[in-house]
Amino acid sequence: MIRILILLTTLISGLIFGPEISANKGYLLVSIDSYTTYETTLVNAVFLIVIVYLLLLLVEWLLRKLLSMSKLTRGWLGKRKNKTAQKNALKGMLALFEGKPKQAQKLLSKAASRTDAPVLTYIAAAKAAQVNKQYEQRDDLINAAKESQFGDTLAVGLTWARLQIDAGQYENALASLRDVSIAYPDNNQVSMLFLEIYPKVEEWKRYINVLQSQRKNLGLKEGEFSALQLNAYRGYFAQLSAESGEALTQWWEKQCPRWIRKEVTYHQAILDALIEKGHDSHAESFLVTRLNKQFSLPLLPYLQKVTLTDYYPLIAFLEKKLKKESQKGFIHQALAYLMLKEQKVGQAIAHLQSGVKTLPNVKDYALLASLLENEDRAEEAKLVYQQGLEFAAS
Repeated sequence: MIRILILLTTLISGLIFGPEISANKGYLLVSIDSYTTYETTLVNAVFLIVIVYLLLLLVEWLLRKLLSMSKLTRGWLGKRKNKTAQKNALKGMLALFEGKPKQAQKLLSKAASRTDAPVLTYIAAAKAAQVNKQYEQRDDLINAAKESQFGDTLAVGLTWARLQIDAGQYENALASLRDVSIAYPDNNQVSMLFLEIYPKVEEWKRYINVLQSQRKNLGLKEGEFSALQLNAYRGYFAQLSAESGEALTQWWEKQCPRWIRKEVTYHQAILDALIEKGHDSHAESFLVTRLNKQFSLPLLPYLQKVTLTDYYPLIAFLEKKLKKESQKGFIHQALAYLMLKEQKVGQAIAHLQSGVKTLPNVKDYALLASLLENEDRAEEAKLVYQQGLEFAAS
C-alpha cells in the first residue's frame, strides 16, 4: 500500500512540476578564475550528476569484487602456509626424537607460530636448541612460547628451569624457578626442582625448609623423607664446618632443633663434618660432651678418628667410664687404639686382649696378633691368629 502511494505521489509530482521544469530548464555555469570550464542547462547537470553517481557505484562494486577475490586468495595462501607449518612441525618432532637436533630446531622454530599448538612447538624447538648448546636461541624460543596464546603457564616455566638445570646454569634456573613459585607456591613439581637445585648451589638451609614445609605435597614415605633430611643436614654441617669449627658448634648450641639433640645419627654427622675439615679439637670437645651426657656406643669409634697432640684427656675419660659402664668391650677397644696413638703398645695389647673376650672381631684379632709378634711374643701371637681364624670361620 505504501509503495502504491509513493508511486502515485511521484507521478502526480511529475505531471505538476514536469512542464514547469521543461519550460524553465535553468542554466549552470562552472567557472574558475576568468576561464569558463563548463556550462549547461540545469536538467543536463542533474542527469550528469546521476550518471556520475551511478559510475561511482559501479566502481565501488568492482573494487569490492576485486578485494573479496584478494581476501579469498590470501585465505587460500594462509591455509597452505598453515598446512606446510604443520608438516614441518611433525618433521621437526621426528627429527628431535631421531637425534637430529639441528634439523629439528630449524623446522620447529620456523613452523611454531602457525601450528595448532605453538607453545608445544616452541618448547620442542627450545629443547633442540639446548642439545645444540645454543642457549640464547633456547631462551628466545622459551620467551616466544610464553608470549604465545596459553603460553604463560606452569609447564613453560618448569621446562625453562629444567633445561637450565640440565645445562648446568643453576643460578639462572633458580631465578626462573622463583618466578614460577610466586604463581604456583605449593606445586610439588616446583618443590622437587628446588630440591634438585639447592644442593648444586649449596643452599642447604633453604633445601631443608622446602623439604620440611612441602613434605605432604611431595608425598614422601617416612624412610625417604628421613634419608633426604639427614643428607641435607650433612651438607649443611659440611658448609658450616667449611666456614669454621666455631660456626658449626655455635649452630649446635644456639639453633639446633631439640629433636636433633636426641638423634645419634646427627651427632655422627656433626663429628664427620668437623673431622673432615680438620677441626679435631672441636670434635673432641663435642664428642666428650655427648658421651658424658649420654654414653652412646656408635660414637666411640670417633675417639680413634680425631687427631690430637695429647690423647691423655680422652684416655682418662674412658678409664673412668670403664668402671661405670656395662659395655666394657667397646671401651677396651677404644682405649686400645688411643694407647697406640700414644705409643703405649703394652697397654694397647692389654686392652685388646680384654676387648676380644667380650667383643670378638677379626680386625682386633689381627691387630693383637701383629702387636704380639712385634713384641717377640710369637707363641701368644700364634694362639691369637688361631682364635681369629676360628672366629672368622664360625
